[in-house]
Amino acid sequence: MTLKEQLMEDMKNAMRSHDGAKLDVVRMIRSEIKNHEIDHGEADDETVQKIIKGMLKQQKDALGDFIKAARQDLIDETNSKIAVFTAYLPTELSDEELEKIVTEAVSSASSKDFGPLMGQIMKKVGNRADGARVTALLKKAL
Repeated sequence: MTLKEQLMEDMKNAMRSHDGAKLDVVRMIRSEIKNHEIDHGEADDETVQKIIKGMLKQQKDALGDFIKAARQDLIDETNSKIAVFTAYLPTELSDEELEKIVTEAVSSASSKDFGPLMGQIMKKVGNRADGARVTALLKKAL
C-alpha cells in the first residue's frame, strides 16, 4: 500500500471514528500532495514523505512561537498535529547511526570538500535524518 493510499484509508477511518484532529491533518497533507501533483506530476512515496517532512518542520517552527507566547491551547493542538505527521515518516536515524555514516563517508572520500560530502551523505540517509543534524556532524568530522 502506497503512502497516498494509506492517507486515504486513514482519512476514511478518521471520518468514521469522528476524530476531527486527525482528519484535519490528513486532509491538509492530502491537499499539499494534490497541489504538488498539479505542479510536478504524480508523487511517489519519497516525494510524499518530503512534503510531510516540510509540513512537520512548519509545525515545529510554529510550536516554538507558541511556547514563547505561552499559549497552551495552541501548544497542545500543534503537538497533536506533530504526532500525526510523525506517524507517516520513517523513523529517524539515531545519533550513533548517523555519526557512523558521516565518519564512513569522510574516511572513504578522496577530497574533503563539504558540498560533495554533504550530497553523498544525504543520498545515503534520505528522509531518515534532518539536514541540519547531518551538517553539524559533518562539520565536526571535518
